[in-house]
Amino acid sequence: MKTYENLTGAAGKEIFYRAERFRARDLFPRALPRVLIGGRPHHLENLSISGIAASAARANSAIPLPGDEVQVVLEDDSGMLFSGRGHLRRVEDRSLDTLVALSFKGTSLDIAGLVNRHSETLIQRELNGGLSHALDEVPEDYRRFSADVVHLLRAYRTTLTKFETAASDRDGAFVDPARFQAIYHAAEERMLPEWRKLWHEGNAIVRPLMGSSHAVASIKAFTERVLTPEFMGGAIWNRSYRKPLGYPGDFEMMNYVYEWQLRGGTVFEKLVHRIGLDVAECIATRMVMVQQYIAEAVAQRAAAQNRVPLRVLSLGCGPAQEIYNYLSVRKIPGPVSVTLVDQDRDAINCAYRRAYPLMMKHDNGSSLHCLQVSFIDLMKAGRAFATLPAQDLIYSVGLVDYLSMRRIQGLVRSLYDKLAPGGTVVIGNMADVPGSNLWPMEFLCDWTLHYRTEEQMAEMAAGLNGAIVEVRPDPTGRVFMVYITKTKAA
Repeated sequence: MKTYENLTGAAGKEIFYRAERFRARDLFPRALPRVLIGGRPHHLENLSISGIAASAARANSAIPLPGDEVQVVLEDDSGMLFSGRGHLRRVEDRSLDTLVALSFKGTSLDIAGLVNRHSETLIQRELNGGLSHALDEVPEDYRRFSADVVHLLRAYRTTLTKFETAASDRDGAFVDPARFQAIYHAAEERMLPEWRKLWHEGNAIVRPLMGSSHAVASIKAFTERVLTPEFMGGAIWNRSYRKPLGYPGDFEMMNYVYEWQLRGGTVFEKLVHRIGLDVAECIATRMVMVQQYIAEAVAQRAAAQNRVPLRVLSLGCGPAQEIYNYLSVRKIPGPVSVTLVDQDRDAINCAYRRAYPLMMKHDNGSSLHCLQVSFIDLMKAGRAFATLPAQDLIYSVGLVDYLSMRRIQGLVRSLYDKLAPGGTVVIGNMADVPGSNLWPMEFLCDWTLHYRTEEQMAEMAAGLNGAIVEVRPDPTGRVFMVYITKTKAA
């Protein structure tokens, strides 16, 4: 038990108590309440008992200044949820919008009551006229297709459960592990082509509908009720859908792909995880393409008798498997200076713990640096990387899939400016092709990405002076990589 002398309290800025703040998306995962600040619509970002923060697109009209008093309204389809006055505490211009933070005046926010009232409104809206209307909005061919997917999974589950029961002792342990492996591999060999056929059929149904937000929302809601639960026994599907770190594609999910190990307590769970790895295979192949490019660049520099370290920067590094793999060889031909950048501290810790010992073992002047930078700051690469020297290779795979083309072009321009003459920026993006990851990721996992064509990949380099641009597919054909090289004369 601690004594009063052991209770140290807070330190630094933390001694100034601030009411607990909640992310709006955590409190209202289905639909956010509408926000009016000074009569102008805003997007709710976070809230506490004493204030809120919200954002709005930049406007030509004057916006309130810190210290101004404004009217604040929260509302949904049922009407007003909250109304009060507030003092503007902070106004921050971001890359595409303006963030305002305010504290309430003469009132406070009943967060639990607000959430309950908003939830009741959504439930009443769904129940209005019964729930059959939601089913009517889903195309008939998609409902038939969904039945085929459910049938595939349940048929394998039923058969494999019978096998497990017959092949296990009273404690549930397999009497003959070799039989387990044989049955698993037989099921895997049979199921993979059946799964791929359905996956591509799902793509063919939903791809023409992607321009309709209403159609996409209806199909996604149906899919998450009917199909997604069937996949939750597979570890990779479960993590991708539940997003325990708050965002999709976290470094632990990437490690599932890179490790390529069977996971699950039953034969069926391992099999469902395996078909998830099948979808995610392109994550591994794009990583290998980057790894090979690093190896070639280091070898070329060494062949030219240049002992200056090749400077490499990874933007949105995750576990940096390509760096780990490259450094795992017995000897690398020349030194390399690697900078890893990510918003997730745990991802950086993972990457650093694995790569640093290998780099030190080479003892050739190589070095490893890490930057933890927020997602917003990643978009302002010029400012975030101002202190770094010019780089020979900058790459980002798994980041720009979430961005609009306008934001990508601004980011690529900043990265290109950071290249040394002769250096290359490599950008990876999920491909807009018939066999893409669209249906399993968007609809089963609620994992929204921008899928792009070869022409759109080349467009990322628009307006860059002296750039040589090449687009290559990965071995699966489900990822495009664009290589943007700065000519030495640029």
